[in-house]
Amino acid sequence: MVKKTETIKPALLTVKQICQLINVKRATFYRLKASGNFGPLPIPLCRKVLYLRSEIEDWLRAKCPHRKEWQAMRKEI
Repeated sequence: MVKKTETIKPALLTVKQICQLINVKRATFYRLKASGNFGPLPIPLCRKVLYLRSEIEDWLRAKCPHRKEWQAMRKEI
């Protein structure tokens, strides 16, 4: 019997993937980021800017707090 394999989710996400995940357009994402309403910080990698999927998911579960509040919450952990 063959089992269905689960799709492996990438650990690092691009801006495009985050926009799909949180259902916003790219311009809205950059506005959120510029205003501090997008909490997770990016991980620069060569010419790409990536984000940890686990941090994005944690941020969403925490009801999307402002960046300063999110960073304070992360320090407590």
